[in-house]
Amino acid sequence: MKALIVDDSTTMRKIVSIALGAAGYTCEEAENGRIGIEKAMRGGIALVMLDINMPEMNGIEFLEAKAKATSIAKIPVVMLTTQDEKELQEKALSLGAKAFLVKPFKKEELLATLAKIV
Repeated sequence: MKALIVDDSTTMRKIVSIALGAAGYTCEEAENGRIGIEKAMRGGIALVMLDINMPEMNGIEFLEAKAKATSIAKIPVVMLTTQDEKELQEKALSLGAKAFLVKPFKKEELLATLAKIV
């Protein structure tokens, strides 16, 4: 399965890519939500790992755009962020996010979350 990692941090994209690779995923990366939507629209993405605070198109805007695009609307999304705010979590979940992980998180947490939603 292919995962799309959308995060403006190169380091975070690499960390998540390594963890997902160990779980059998191939990974594609995007440094902002706009590029993430473009890559998701090309097809073949089974999962999106999504940061919230990014330039050009943030994670919430990504979720809004994803919901409007029928070809990608059903792809599960796991939010990855440094913000542990209940309102933000509720907004992301209401827009279709399946889970919310606060950075830093352990590889085991990430894999356990994926096991529940994929």
